[in-house]
Amino acid sequence: MTLNPGVILLILLTLLSCKNKAENTPPESGKTGGIIPMPLKTERMEGVFTIDENTVLVKNNVFQRAVEVVENALNSALISGANVQEKPNGKTNIIFVYDETLADKAYFLSITSVGIEIKAKTAVSAFYAAQSLKQMLWNISGEIMKESIELSCLTISDAPEYEWRGFHLDVSRHFFTKDYILEIIDWLAYYKLNKLHLHLTDDQGWRIQSDKFPLLNEVGSWRSFNNLDSACMEKAKTNPDFQIDERFIKIVNGKQVYGGFFTKQDIHEIVEYAAANFIDVIPEIDMPGHMSAAIAAYPTLSCTDSIGWGREFSYPLCPCREEVMTFCKDVWEEIIELFPYPTVHIGSDEVEKDTWETSADCQEFMNQHNMTNLNEIQNYFVTQMQLYLESKGKVVITWDDVIDGNVDENLIMMYWREWLPDSPERCAANGNKIILTPWDHFYLSGEHTDETLENLYLFNPEKVYSSAVNEKVTGLQSCVWTEEIPSEQRFEYLVFPRLQALSEVCWSSTRDWYSFQTRMEPHFLLMNHKNINYRHPDWKK
Repeated sequence: MTLNPGVILLILLTLLSCKNKAENTPPESGKTGGIIPMPLKTERMEGVFTIDENTVLVKNNVFQRAVEVVENALNSALISGANVQEKPNGKTNIIFVYDETLADKAYFLSITSVGIEIKAKTAVSAFYAAQSLKQMLWNISGEIMKESIELSCLTISDAPEYEWRGFHLDVSRHFFTKDYILEIIDWLAYYKLNKLHLHLTDDQGWRIQSDKFPLLNEVGSWRSFNNLDSACMEKAKTNPDFQIDERFIKIVNGKQVYGGFFTKQDIHEIVEYAAANFIDVIPEIDMPGHMSAAIAAYPTLSCTDSIGWGREFSYPLCPCREEVMTFCKDVWEEIIELFPYPTVHIGSDEVEKDTWETSADCQEFMNQHNMTNLNEIQNYFVTQMQLYLESKGKVVITWDDVIDGNVDENLIMMYWREWLPDSPERCAANGNKIILTPWDHFYLSGEHTDETLENLYLFNPEKVYSSAVNEKVTGLQSCVWTEEIPSEQRFEYLVFPRLQALSEVCWSSTRDWYSFQTRMEPHFLLMNHKNINYRHPDWKK
């Protein structure tokens, strides 16, 4: 039989269409798709496992928190809820198994036609596996509870690329409630991020309770509206996301002031909740610069006995006064009691040194210590604070500004000054560990566009930095600075879905932009369900 040319052309076009469709179908598509961050290795098999009222979730005292995560996910997905028992029922089970051969943060998840087995060595790795399973359940059931759920059979071998997977939030410029911080922790846990860096103090407000220095809260935690507040108010006329949260406004002496602070009980609850989700909360008290809130409360902390503004930044503390160093140590003594983690952050960025140059105290101090330039005063301050905090069992983080002077190799450098590309090289040459947070890629406070999202997602340190730098890189972190983020709605618009992209950059060793776009679809549905004010990209697949 001879086919006419029109039929042949139709067949060829059909075959080409099928070929293109197959090529563009990501391996994550299907009933178990949508895990973010992308697992290290996924192998799919024939068959499905059906979760229903007969499925037993087996208790495990070692991995109790992970079992709780799966139990809550089943209660949200199944009409019958979770069937939790002490022992397997011999038929269909979801079970956690201790496996000492795995790395501390690695897990192995296997779905067969008769059950789900999760292998892990530590509670945190089991927790990460539980989050992956939780995502699979949501991606199939969504907000509609079902009689049963079918998961495709597969195996997942997974582990994070970086130890430090961080998210930074500035609560000084604009404040957020304790309850909202807990919600943020839920999102960080869902996407396997493990560090919440709280920028607790800056020129615009002191956001943590101090018993020893009560004026830090009575005075330093409140401010009159500033120029950036006015900018937000102007934008709020056409965009309600810029409306300043009235919960943080009060009347003092007939004038409106903005502010607030976390009580020690608030911090205790945040820390406890984060710990249950295997997240460290990193406190930052930024010093010696960006301390106007503290100086407003205690003016003698400044070399000028007042707050003020130099050529670029605010007047700093006066490290040349012994009582100022005592103040800093006393403040940290209160702080470290609240944060039972190995690392703390002392800031030390953007220090305006003009007041040191004109201070008689500092000139005398420099003579006594044989100093020849003002950077040595900052070196002295950082070194003294490092020695004090190390004596309390802490490892100290600073912004990479301090590498401009002579500093100890045991400091962890947080690199943000992307316009100084040699800074990571100098940090590495000095022997310092590095956390990468370059502002062009990881600062989520600026304009949120498709380009900025893709720019973040495709960031790959190995393509940017030398091997010497990458050997010192311990992790990655995004930063949210809140000068023009006065509301939860504006925060969410800027952060989501860049938070999901961040998680994959921190966790996964590979990048697949098209796959990420495809896997994001059920996560948009989840954000809808949670009433998150995210920005939906105009995907260009």
